[in-house]
Amino acid sequence: MSENTYKPRNYRIVRHVTKNRILDIQDALEIGKLRIELVEFVEGQGATLSVEHFAEPDALALVCHDILEGRPWEKYVEYKGVVQGETVISRVLVLERVEARNPIKITVSRGPGKVVSQGAIQPLGKPEASLSVLLSEFDARRIAFTVLRHLAAYEAATYHARVAAGTRQPEADAPAEGAAEPAPATPPSNEAACPAPRAEAADQPPAEPATQPAGPAPGGAPAAAVVRRRPPAVETYWMAAERLGVPRAEAEQIVQQANGDWSRAWATLRTRYEREVEGR
Repeated sequence: MSENTYKPRNYRIVRHVTKNRILDIQDALEIGKLRIELVEFVEGQGATLSVEHFAEPDALALVCHDILEGRPWEKYVEYKGVVQGETVISRVLVLERVEARNPIKITVSRGPGKVVSQGAIQPLGKPEASLSVLLSEFDARRIAFTVLRHLAAYEAATYHARVAAGTRQPEADAPAEGAAEPAPATPPSNEAACPAPRAEAADQPPAEPATQPAGPAPGGAPAAAVVRRRPPAVETYWMAAERLGVPRAEAEQIVQQANGDWSRAWATLRTRYEREVEGR
């Protein structure tokens, strides 16, 4: 498959290629991560080794910001991993400044791990696979700038959906925002308090439907506004998981077990929901 027709599993934010290394930083923000992949290849033979790490966007953004601003920093280490059945896989990301012509070094390692307190995963012994790439100051700044621009664009594009998913929304029958408040009720007079005869009530015309705009209230008070229902927010994978009571860590594990295939992850959630419905 040629480079022009190949499409990665996630959207590729930025790519850097050397004579025997490929650095890919991809958008996995749907699960709250940035996927960093390092590939070793031999020209004419293809890839010989590949390692990946799912990094925290906020921490990586801070490192990118420091690189862009020229602030002093030496090393950033991030421990991640995944549990697959009885196997625990550790993944470690290291960004550091070294004494070299290309002073920014990125290392991704994979190997056996162990689960510690609160579900964190730490390495257990030496890694089984580890790849590094050295970047010049210019390439490091270029990559950092591109990552920060992508994060800013993602936050702007998903702002309303994230706010709707993370806040308590008003009831559906509440007045639309900006609608005029109904006029305060006028205290009933003695005549209004007296029940009218049934014959007179039958002669009165039927009330107009509630959906029709009401005329001006007595005394010049504004009429009550017509209630408009807000359209429901688009439900994301994480919103569906939260609605079904699936913990965040378990939802991330479902995505990782599906190898980043969102259709498979959605199918797992849907199967879980159908089982709960059948069990009721």
